[in-house]
Amino acid sequence: MKPFRFRRVVLAAMLSVLIPALTAMHGAESESPRRIEQKQIRQALSALVKLVRSRYAIADMAEKTARFLEKNLAAGRYANFRDPAEFAAAVTSDLQLASGDRHFRFGFSPADRKAREASLQKTEEQLKREREAWLDAIRMTNYGFQEAAILPGNIGYIDFRRFQPPELAGDTLLATMAFIANCDALIIDLRNCSGGHASMNGYFATFFFAEATKLYDMEFRGDNFTERYRTLDYLPGKKLVDTPLYVLTSAYTFSGAEAFAYRFQSLKRATIVGEVTAGGANAGGVLDVSPFFRVYMPMGRPVDPKTKTNWEGTGVLPDIQTTALEALTAARFEALQTLRKSSSDPDAQAGLDRLITLVQLEREGLKKDRSDLLRFAGSYGPYAVYLVGGQLRLQAPNRRPLLLRQLSESIFYSEAQLHVRLEFFLKSDGSVEKLLIDDEEGKNGEFVPQPK
Repeated sequence: MKPFRFRRVVLAAMLSVLIPALTAMHGAESESPRRIEQKQIRQALSALVKLVRSRYAIADMAEKTARFLEKNLAAGRYANFRDPAEFAAAVTSDLQLASGDRHFRFGFSPADRKAREASLQKTEEQLKREREAWLDAIRMTNYGFQEAAILPGNIGYIDFRRFQPPELAGDTLLATMAFIANCDALIIDLRNCSGGHASMNGYFATFFFAEATKLYDMEFRGDNFTERYRTLDYLPGKKLVDTPLYVLTSAYTFSGAEAFAYRFQSLKRATIVGEVTAGGANAGGVLDVSPFFRVYMPMGRPVDPKTKTNWEGTGVLPDIQTTALEALTAARFEALQTLRKSSSDPDAQAGLDRLITLVQLEREGLKKDRSDLLRFAGSYGPYAVYLVGGQLRLQAPNRRPLLLRQLSESIFYSEAQLHVRLEFFLKSDGSVEKLLIDDEEGKNGEFVPQPK
């Protein structure tokens, strides 16, 4: 594969959770057989193992993962699967377990030859409509910029959810940075950011360095090719080179969002506040696996110029470790303290002291006992609901935990993916009778809690 062709694939997909690709894989499920035969399982595993050995980003881990799959096949781990969806889910779980790489995904591609040909023969009008629908969808998310505000004490705040292509998101980035340009400190909230388009990382980072700065190299083992990322030489607008910067993280923060936090921490340009991140560094693309599957194969390994490594499997360790629920208040407290120390104006100092007292009270309020939420915790079919740091979280199979926000006594939704909704039905004693859930993949179901 030629480097420039591979680069097009990577820039569209790397450092992201790859929702469009996975949707396509699951969407083809109806075109796949209702049953899978053992010879097809062996064929798929054989093809997958070859791809892992030749293309996976880290050589020794590639061999370990390949052997793990071969061992499982020989031990009969996949012998009883008849449903291809269940088989694909098991392989995804095994890929992630062996490698520790949460970017790995295994799913369907169209099995029917006619379906494949129809997909390739879409008219220009059909392709145009699909692109317009995609453009409209990301426009409705404001290209990843959920909120921009000036908090008390002249602290800027940006809630950023997704790194979208800069040719689409660039104007919104410039407008956002113009809005907070006069802040004395800035908080960038990545607690609900799942990554996205790699180039946007460099665009965003450009505003915080006096000159063009190297971010990282992406090394592709199978192609013997390196992609280099850096900030831009110029973007219109005021830079915040000396502005104290704080980046918020959670266990959901993933991929390109982790890249942003990791490099800013490495350069000592920002203070990271929150939870250890998910630990997904490697990047790649979707490859066909015969007879009718696909795998998202992490093929590129980012290398930080200073640390000579990355955050794969370990996540980004915050400078100030606290819960996702408390991270914003903790960062505000640190920012106000920093501004207080740098101020020589007695009136400004007094104002900052008052704000510091208020934020301290707010932090204490966030630490209140939330043990009442424990009644919702438990296992519900394939899902787990648990309480961490005063906040419920939802864990789906082979997924990162979603932070949940409470709408009413018994209804919760995901901060990162608003279509994810949980409604608990309670018994007269307050315990859970059943749970209705709309999940990340658009599926819904009713589950009773499993015995604890």
